[in-house]
Amino acid sequence: MKNTIDFVKKNKKYFFIGGVVLVILLYMIFGRTKAGVDLFVVERVNIEQSVMLAGKIRTTDRADLGFASSGRMGRVFIKNNQPAKEGQVLAQLEIGDLLADLKIKQANLQTSDIDLSAAKDELDKVTTQEDTKVKNAYRNLLSEGLELTPNANDYNVDAPTIGGIYDGVDGRYKITIEKKNVTFTDVWVKTFGLERTENVLEENAPTALGTKGLYVSFDNGDLSSYENTTWFLDIPNKANSFYLANFNAYNESKNTRDRAIQEAESAYDKLLAEEGDGSSVAQAEIQKINAEIRKNTIYAPFNGTVTNIEKEVGENASVGERVISILGDGGLEVVLQVSELDVSKMVPGLNITISVDAIPGEVFSGVLRTVNSRETEIDGVPVYEAFVELAPQERIKTGMSASGNIVIASKSDVLAIPNYLVKKIGDKNIVGVVTEDGKTTEREVTLGLLGTDSMVEVISGLSAGEKIVSDGVGQK
Repeated sequence: MKNTIDFVKKNKKYFFIGGVVLVILLYMIFGRTKAGVDLFVVERVNIEQSVMLAGKIRTTDRADLGFASSGRMGRVFIKNNQPAKEGQVLAQLEIGDLLADLKIKQANLQTSDIDLSAAKDELDKVTTQEDTKVKNAYRNLLSEGLELTPNANDYNVDAPTIGGIYDGVDGRYKITIEKKNVTFTDVWVKTFGLERTENVLEENAPTALGTKGLYVSFDNGDLSSYENTTWFLDIPNKANSFYLANFNAYNESKNTRDRAIQEAESAYDKLLAEEGDGSSVAQAEIQKINAEIRKNTIYAPFNGTVTNIEKEVGENASVGERVISILGDGGLEVVLQVSELDVSKMVPGLNITISVDAIPGEVFSGVLRTVNSRETEIDGVPVYEAFVELAPQERIKTGMSASGNIVIASKSDVLAIPNYLVKKIGDKNIVGVVTEDGKTTEREVTLGLLGTDSMVEVISGLSAGEKIVSDGVGQK
């Protein structure tokens, strides 16, 4: 027994190698239907058809900026890697002469504007003052000498007194004095015609008559004697002796107003005519100078960071020559190269999984925004650029290489087999199925989605658990 144990210990490595060989032999005998024949069990899986594309990461906003005029660099207002705001002045050519001309033109225009503004203010002032005078004369015409006229000649009371300043239009009031209910003591005055109102009469104080500034009062204070009486009030009272004088005063105030406004308008129009042509020329010259300044100035087109300044103060810059580069602070995007075979599958809104070479083992989510409709040739092969929006990430920098995995179609929990097990005979798809007695028979199948991993959906013709061999076609 001891000799046996010693023998095993001494030759244990040979026993291990022999065991491995035995396993391989058993697989060759029982794991295949015969030598060189793969056996596959049909099962339900998830199939995914996707496209893997290569590309680069960049910002959504980037620009190389230059001047619209040529000249010598005057000032650079920013440094490399400094942030810039949209509209900020980044650099400027020498524009001393332009700035001096602009200052002179603006001063001349400002003087003209002040004179013209003063004339306009005077016109507005005269118009307001004269309109107020006319309005006061008209109110005086309507308000003075107002008297109530009784509806009947048998009233045994004196007409109530009308006071106040009327601020309305001419016309006639019909006025009634009555109680609403015999059980109440209040006496009401109601108006019709020019306006419909009603108010409780005050015995010892004036009572508002309507809402235009007039009041009615009773000298004897006995309101009961006025109950159920009706009166008329004509505005203005043309029978009053003051009417003609007030009417003439009103017409004179209108004539005076028209003359004063006309004189102020003439003075303004004259100055406007004198200054108009010169002002228009001055404004045009100012606009021209400002346009020249803009052509000699570089502005930030968006919020971002300056990445490169290629000119120093004193150097010459040509029209359109790149002077400053800027990258925007907006979101990142991945520009993927799409072949002509896959471009028709690229639909905006597709979710795309992005892998970055510099950050292995991690994936990021993106959304396909658009695909360039024009091709770009790379090594003579036409490709199309697909632009994928990517949420900002501190670790992801512009210029990094990336790849995008785009899922074109997917199906879950379907029967599937490796595509290489299917033989194409005419227009039929044939597989070799192992029967219960170990033989192989041909069977036609209907196929569906072909996955990226070469698994193909089986729509009909097979059931889960059936076994298929790779060279089963034609065997019995």
